Amino acid sequence: ADDFYTYGFGGDGVFDSVIFCSALHDLPDMESAISTASSLLRSKGGKVIIVHAQGAQHVLGQNIANPVMVKRGLPTAKEWAEMLDDHTEWGLTLDVEPADPSSDREMKEGYLAVLSKI
Repeated sequence: ADDFYTYGFGGDGVFDSVIFCSALHDLPDMESAISTASSLLRSKGGKVIIVHAQGAQHVLGQNIANPVMVKRGLPTAKEWAEMLDDHTEWGLTLDVEPADPSSDREMKEGYLAVLSKI
């Protein structure tokens, strides 16, 4: 995880998208990870994609079973909205809201949140 926070990746604005696949909840500082991802995106239209095939409810179960290893769950749509309001410097908007944990939609689709650079 430390590599993601410290590796230069060739500078800011070098990627069209950054994907966190079953990983965001395992990083030591989720907000720093999103900040880093945002800085790596090309301006206007770059995407941060957060996906977890087993869904947010699964991650919450992991957190309950082992909070030392899994420090938190995945953000809900409301938590994303609050986080993005608190960090306007990221220049991100929530394009695809994740389904509520344990909802029928999450059971079918898993967890998916898509943030876009504005």
